[in-house]
Amino acid sequence: MKSFWSKYRKKIILSVITLLLLIGVRYVYVRLPLITGYAAKDMCSCVFIGDREQEGVAQNEFQFSLIKYASYEVDKKSKSVTATVFGMALKTAYFTPKNGCVILNETERKDWNYPKGEMYAVRDLPLEDLKLDFANNQKLERALKKHFKEPNPDEPFGTRAIVVLKGGKLIGEHYAEGFDENSKHIGWSMTKSIFNALIGIAIQQEKLEGLNQTHLFPEWKDERKNISLQNILQMNSGLNWEEDYGSVSEATTMLYDKDNMVDYVLNQPMEAEIGKHWEYSSGSSNLLSGILRDRMSDEEYFNFPYKYLFDKIGASSFIIETDASNNFVASSYAWATARDWAKFGQLFLDKGVVGNEQILPTGWCEFTAKIAHDSKGEYGAQFWLPTNKDYPDSPKDMYFADGFQGQRVFIIPSEDLVIVRLGLTRFEHPEYDRLVMDIVEALRE
Repeated sequence: MKSFWSKYRKKIILSVITLLLLIGVRYVYVRLPLITGYAAKDMCSCVFIGDREQEGVAQNEFQFSLIKYASYEVDKKSKSVTATVFGMALKTAYFTPKNGCVILNETERKDWNYPKGEMYAVRDLPLEDLKLDFANNQKLERALKKHFKEPNPDEPFGTRAIVVLKGGKLIGEHYAEGFDENSKHIGWSMTKSIFNALIGIAIQQEKLEGLNQTHLFPEWKDERKNISLQNILQMNSGLNWEEDYGSVSEATTMLYDKDNMVDYVLNQPMEAEIGKHWEYSSGSSNLLSGILRDRMSDEEYFNFPYKYLFDKIGASSFIIETDASNNFVASSYAWATARDWAKFGQLFLDKGVVGNEQILPTGWCEFTAKIAHDSKGEYGAQFWLPTNKDYPDSPKDMYFADGFQGQRVFIIPSEDLVIVRLGLTRFEHPEYDRLVMDIVEALRE
């Protein structure tokens, strides 16, 4: 008599294979809108904002995870990019001068009520260039060039730009081939730090009451009404959130599948006690965008970053992209040249003063670098803090803006330094601490 295994072996094996295939298909299928959303949005922004060639974007930005399986079509006439995966999960991103590139999900192109007209005219203030004064500092030159070398081609650092300001003056910069001082780079989550500044400016202008302000949205009639502005800035609001980019999470759903990102976050339930649990959340940053919009006309809201931040610091290359409902995507989508990112860092080094004008509240930069409750010493208010694990040698008073794939703006008060590093780093490297210290040590001699 045959055993059960002998009798049903083929059926069991076939069933297991079928089950595994179904699991694999489902794993990919539910992620398709995220894949095509990322591909359409990133290609659109790189081409129409970054002024990149689509072939170069595909060969570099798209060579990771499942994104490499996306196909895309760039339409220069309509300034749009459509992406699919084997004809499925079609997503289209459209470019306008004021919105940047925007994915339209439920909104039809013909019904999209986007702002027309010219951008606010931001002045450009050239940095005082002292590079010639430091031309003989070979340690500084070596420090800059060292971090463009690729010791392991299979896991490239992908550095594209480094800019160094000392005392607010440009003393060093270096760029990878194909990039220069006019190239715009996406900051990804460094955009969060910009909205730290915009909230500070709004408080300084008395558009907001202050850090302890609650009742931030009329939609919050339950316990969420007790969430303070400080809770949102420090990411301990207690709202439900999962910041996972490898799966269908609140973060990926918000960025690639929602036409109104602020409303999506507004409707998240509570999952923890207010102020007690730290949770990194792009949703929190987009709430900051919504807080500003609720207190201004649409025209004032659209001009606010450009008129009261970028114009003040003379950073004319900046653009912050929006969602389909014309909310600035505060979590992720600011673009600028490396020099203009450095000007932004200098604002914090100068404690919010531009010329003779205090545009951030007194003490704002100290609050920004204050450890957020339950963040294990890693986070302040939309800025990161150095830990012994990742930055064992860097100055302890340093704090920094941090974006996906290796975007950094380091602010180091004790050294009177701002260091900008931009690139496409898809692998984890302990090089940022070394970059900071190579530059610091070169300037100490």
